[in-house]
Amino acid sequence: MTKVAILGRTRWLIDAADRLANAGFQIVCVATAKAEAYYNCGPDSFRELARRHGADYLGIVSLSRDDVRARIAAADAEIAVSVNWPTRLNSRTISLFPLGIVNAHCGDLPRYRGNACPNWAILNGEERIGLCAHLMDAEEIDSGPVIARDFLPADGQTYIGDVYRWLDIRIPSLLEEAVRGLVSGNLQPVPQSTDPKLSLRCYPRRPEDSRIDWRQSAEQIHRLVRASSRPFQGAFAFLESGERVTIWRAEPSADLGPFCAIPGQVMFVDRGEPVIACGQGALRLQDVEIAHLSPDDAKAAIGRSLRARLQ
Repeated sequence: MTKVAILGRTRWLIDAADRLANAGFQIVCVATAKAEAYYNCGPDSFRELARRHGADYLGIVSLSRDDVRARIAAADAEIAVSVNWPTRLNSRTISLFPLGIVNAHCGDLPRYRGNACPNWAILNGEERIGLCAHLMDAEEIDSGPVIARDFLPADGQTYIGDVYRWLDIRIPSLLEEAVRGLVSGNLQPVPQSTDPKLSLRCYPRRPEDSRIDWRQSAEQIHRLVRASSRPFQGAFAFLESGERVTIWRAEPSADLGPFCAIPGQVMFVDRGEPVIACGQGALRLQDVEIAHLSPDDAKAAIGRSLRARLQ
């Protein structure tokens, strides 16, 4: 029975561990790190995972510590599975596992390396969102050979929530496929291209990066809305009175004809939905939120006057 270590965060990793256990692999140790709010699971969930499979629970730890590496080594795992470990792992840690560490990365490698790759892919107007299972490499982030990959087709109606619903299902199953294939020898890791023209390093995004600049085109703002929507904190602007407006869903407004308006200006309200002028085109606001108001009242507050402007 192949022994597996679990290193990382997110519900995806817990589901992957359970799938591997059900497939006959033995979960022997579990290490985690501080969770993000939108993960919907944290250290307690990983402690329960370890208890469920009789594994050593290391808790929130640094894998660079000698005592932690000693406990991992004592578990005698042949392979590790990781999702969202927050730091780059060094060669001493990776070498603890004869078959390596299989990591799930939410990006098409090497095109999308780094952070917030699905969000950046939507912002960049990509036609598909990538997912890879690859071996971790100490040399560079997300640079190890790829074992398996999959894609979600994307278009102008794809929201980040759609991507995450796909990832909820696909990450655990892809990790199981990768581990099975690596252990059996049926899958061979394929080195990534080293051509720098094919690699794109993505950097972290913060909630304030989703503030709307109405001088951008309606298409650009629409991408921002789709890339920032649930489970994240949403694209946003402000009423002139200072209230924050979170925009969860919108779409470019077609067939308007020529018009003159200041970016951010309320142009008109159609079927209860405010239409806002952009640097190019206009955006129809379909799902908005203002604190202490119902969704309909929030849209009414935005569309109260054609002199009003979102900032």
